[in-house]
Amino acid sequence: MTERLRFSGRRRLALAGLGAAALAASGAPLASAAAARSDARATVGASVASNPRVVVLDWPLTEVVLSLGVVPAGVSRPSWYAKLDGVPPLPSSVVDTGLLYQPNFEVLESLKPELIVITPWHAPLRALLERIAPTLTVQLFGPGIDVYPAVHAATRKLAGALGRDAAADALFARADAALADASARLAAFRATARPLYLLRPIDDRHIAVFGKNSLFGGVLGALGIDNAWQGITDPQGMTEADLGALAAHTDAQVVTIGVPPGVAAQLARSPLWGALPFVRQNRVRHIGPLPALGGVVASMRFADSLANALQGVTT
Repeated sequence: MTERLRFSGRRRLALAGLGAAALAASGAPLASAAAARSDARATVGASVASNPRVVVLDWPLTEVVLSLGVVPAGVSRPSWYAKLDGVPPLPSSVVDTGLLYQPNFEVLESLKPELIVITPWHAPLRALLERIAPTLTVQLFGPGIDVYPAVHAATRKLAGALGRDAAADALFARADAALADASARLAAFRATARPLYLLRPIDDRHIAVFGKNSLFGGVLGALGIDNAWQGITDPQGMTEADLGALAAHTDAQVVTIGVPPGVAAQLARSPLWGALPFVRQNRVRHIGPLPALGGVVASMRFADSLANALQGVTT
């Protein structure tokens, strides 16, 4: 099986660094009864280990495992985890297990894992992986799934499998505190008064937009901010659109995420971008690159960056 890319050339460039989902298909295969039984065995087996040896074949799930205080024994292409975001950091001791969907089975066997964590898109490999160790499927996105609550559910599921329920409790307490702090700062500047477009510009005519069902869209909702984008999105909560589609909400504010310098220069010269009401009225703010598909840590970082960016936006 080869790595599969679903995005167009423009979108692939625009979403580089936003998460591993750019390498996955848009629909999740249904888990079989056998897979469900294996997941149950994995949960029971791994939770008894005080320091479980786990292999993670997905980068967003690697973030989740690290956030629970567990350092994986192996991860698919650790260098790509670092390139895509790398927070929490992955120690250099973590072994490279190969491509996302073409793991090196000899390396996997040599690691003697107690648990292998996969996504639904690894289903064709599952039978082979189960010969090495109990295998747990964890899903962060898919058709009809809101990513934000799915991330929380996935974190709980992994915490149970890894014996890290207390760590999950502490992580969620930190997340609640971070959201409360961001909400207070936004309220002080009345920054929740306008609907908000959350964008990653692709070029001087096209943008990637984050919808309500994205991880960032879920954070917007938790902070009491209306998402200005009401159009259709893909299973990751994003879509590609023309700049003209943003004219639907003339009163909107905008936050852009991780705009490359070259694209920022293109926008600065774009008459279409310059004519949009939120640009003319100085209601555009910027934050640095963040993973669009990540865990609770990514959602906290986004909430903090968003609150910082929106301070002082004209209401």
